[in-house]
Amino acid sequence: MGWEEAAANFPEIPKGVNGRKLWLGDKGTYPIFAVIGLASAMCGGFLFKYFAGNTDIAISKSVRQDHNHQGGTDGRVASHNTRFGLREVNKRFINIFPFDWHPLSDIRSRHRTDAGEGGD
Repeated sequence: MGWEEAAANFPEIPKGVNGRKLWLGDKGTYPIFAVIGLASAMCGGFLFKYFAGNTDIAISKSVRQDHNHQGGTDGRVASHNTRFGLREVNKRFINIFPFDWHPLSDIRSRHRTDAGEGGD
């Protein structure tokens, strides 16, 4: 039997049920929407930060006409050099019961055999 026969007359959405009732009627779909919303916000924020603060992107005509528009203003340089998102979260101790996160640098320092010798 091929997939065409297996999928024949298989109702994806039951008759009499619209998509809104199908997705919003089940409380188990709310985490999916939360993850999609958070990912969209992170993606949109990164895109805004990138296009608004990158020193290589020159939207303004006056900036494009300048032969040396690298950097432009101190604000654009500062925005370009900052980090966005969760890149620094894994560098700190995090304790959310029952989880206890230790950064890699701490784990490395605890497992070193030459810790008392002052080496790297």
